[in-house]
Amino acid sequence: MNVDINFEVLEQTGMSADDFLYLYIVYRKGFNYLNSLNLKPNLEELQENGYIKLGETSDLHIVRQEFIDLFSNNFDQMFAELVSTYPMKVNSPDRGIRILHAKDPDSKSNEKAKNKYEKIVGKKIYKHKHIINCLNNQLLAERNSLSYFQTLETWLNNHTWEKYENLDENDTQENTTRITRSL
Repeated sequence: MNVDINFEVLEQTGMSADDFLYLYIVYRKGFNYLNSLNLKPNLEELQENGYIKLGETSDLHIVRQEFIDLFSNNFDQMFAELVSTYPMKVNSPDRGIRILHAKDPDSKSNEKAKNKYEKIVGKKIYKHKHIINCLNNQLLAERNSLSYFQTLETWLNNHTWEKYENLDENDTQENTTRITRSL
């Protein structure tokens, strides 16, 4: 059995490699591998986080949907969540109302953005959740200057969410005004 461990999943979920490997083996019903490996998973924490339901023995443990969702999900639902979270239009002082994306996620004008987003996240729900979290940070940080928001397609092409990965609430409250000057 070959198992690929994505370190981004471990980092974002707070799991150890042993936790992940244990859950994966239980999910794939590879109980004979558990005896030969020297894994030390934190089963109580995994159960508290909703990844597993513990049984009397390891073959009675049940991996929950929370763990399975780390690998695959419905991409159309993920893109629809992105479209509903991202501002649809903004009021620009010099250009009036600017449209940033179409309302319908399946519209022809959202096609390029949808294809780009699929290349970025694939079916990895953890990446999608990370991007949505970064977008929410950006919306909070720039709530007084939404007129400068990029179109959805440009935002995806430039990986703009990466600028907002390490913001906490203090950072977003301090950056409530945009400093500009006329040339």
